[in-house]
This record gives sequence, C-alpha cells and structure tokens, in this order.
Amino acid sequence: MITGDIKETAQSIGKQINIVSEGEIAYSSFTGAEFEAMGPQKQQEILSRCIRENGGLLFSRAEPKHKQILVKQLSDLVH
Repeated sequence: MITGDIKETAQSIGKQINIVSEGEIAYSSFTGAEFEAMGPQKQQEILSRCIRENGGLLFSRAEPKHKQILVKQLSDLVH
C-alpha cells in the first residue's frame, strides 16, 4: 500500500485490511523518506523479500519521487 497519510494511519489501515499483521509492522512499514534513505541494495532486499514471501508492504508519507523509486526497483526485480 502506498499512501500520503502518516505512518500510524497507514499501519492502522494496513492491519485492518490484512496487508500486514501486528508482528510484521516493524519490517514492513516505511515512510517514503525512510525507504529512500536505505539505498538501492537494501530497497531491493526489502522488495525481494515481499515478493518471495508474498507479503505486504506499507509506504506512508510517499511523495512522487518515492513512488518513482519503488517502480524502478520493482521493475529491476522482474526484468
């Protein structure tokens, strides 16, 4: 899930609609700025884990530049 909402709101909604469980929040919920600051290799590790485990991820306070990073990283993983 990608949203401009604050992290707490995204986490609450993500749990309500079963994207993530309470136990998954610590490693599955990031602000756009947190994700951007990780660098490309860590970003790919997180996205790869999500794909491999068929899990959910939450991205909050996401700006257009963060969405571009996500799309680029996901595209690199599938091609």
